[in-house]
Amino acid sequence: MKLTIKILKGEEYIVETTEDSTILQIKEDIEKKSSIPVEHQKLLLVGKALADEKTVASYGNFTDGTKLTLVVKKPDPLRDVIYRHFKRFLQEEQSQRLTTKFMDDFEHKLNQLSLDDLEKIAAEMLSKKGQNVQAVS
Repeated sequence: MKLTIKILKGEEYIVETTEDSTILQIKEDIEKKSSIPVEHQKLLLVGKALADEKTVASYGNFTDGTKLTLVVKKPDPLRDVIYRHFKRFLQEEQSQRLTTKFMDDFEHKLNQLSLDDLEKIAAEMLSKKGQNVQAVS
C-alpha cells in the first residue's frame, strides 16, 4: 500500500509499505527520501503519535493512500556534538550506537542528582562566571 507522508510546513512523500512493516521501517524509508534522520522524525496519524515498534496492521486504520503527518523534531545539541565527534573516528552505525549509549548513560546519571547537587553545580558555575567577568573588567 502507498502512504502519503506530509512534512509539517513542507514537502510530501509517497512511501510504499505493507501491513507487516513497522513504523520504524517507514521512518527509514522517509530518511532515504528526505535525509531527515529517523531519530528526528515523529509520525502522526490524525494527531496521534505512532510507536516505532508497532506494525501498520496493529493500528488497523491504514488504507492505501492514508496520509501521515511528519513532525521534524529539533536535534538535541549535545547529542549532535557527541555524534559529530564519534563520526570523525568511527563509522555511521558505531557512531549512532555510541552516541545513544552515551546519552542514555548521561541522562541516567543526571536523573540521579539531588537538588543539593544541582544547587552546588549552579553555585560553582555562577562563581566561575563572576570570576570571568571580573578578569575581563
